[in-house]
Amino acid sequence: MKIAATDFDGTLCPIGEPIPAENIKAIKAWQAAGHKFGIATGRGLTLIREALARYADWQPDFLVCNNGAVSVDGAGKMIHCQAIAPEVLQGVLAMPIMQEESHSLLVFTARSVRSIRPNPDIPAGLVPPITAAEALALPDVVQLSIKLATPAEAQQVCDAIRTAYPSLGGNINRSYLDINAVEADKGWGLQQMLADSGWQGSELLVIGDDKNDLPMIERFAGFTVATAKPFMHEAASKVYPTVGAMLLANM
Repeated sequence: MKIAATDFDGTLCPIGEPIPAENIKAIKAWQAAGHKFGIATGRGLTLIREALARYADWQPDFLVCNNGAVSVDGAGKMIHCQAIAPEVLQGVLAMPIMQEESHSLLVFTARSVRSIRPNPDIPAGLVPPITAAEALALPDVVQLSIKLATPAEAQQVCDAIRTAYPSLGGNINRSYLDINAVEADKGWGLQQMLADSGWQGSELLVIGDDKNDLPMIERFAGFTVATAKPFMHEAASKVYPTVGAMLLANM
């Protein structure tokens, strides 16, 4: 048995578009051959499930969400969860950059998402509003997500937060900054998922397209897609035109 994990946005499907039919067909063939298939995403559980709801005729065998902070099996059972310490969360939310009204700010728990300031790219009905004070009372906060103007600004904010709070790390995808516990990245999350699900030792193939995919690409000698930026082509062990092509080549 082999295990394949793919990033969602920009890798399994173009951003904001459906999953291409050729990828769906390859996933079904991969699973029919007895292999496992899952998604490793910066999205929280609510948002990735919403994106997958239209595909009623197949389901992933696992989800690694919030840049590795959370994983669930195919039935939705929690495999692992790496929360942010409450006192650290309070300090980060008090930082001036986190209070800038021009930046959207989402708060993710292990199974839900709330909006301190809404992200216009996400339907409001999926992300109920919450105040910063209310956010501090939520159990198991695993991620804060803030949208900056540019990837460079996201990196600057990430560096400032990590300097102030070494227990935190930042995962950057385009101009989005996801703030997680320092351990949590997609590579670490997949490793936890493998160990806790009893799949440790199985061959794992990973594929992604952007900076927050680098930890899993580097940890597991992973792949990227042709549409990824040059730095991803340099980091990956091989470039495939699509996720489907990767699956079929490694069946």
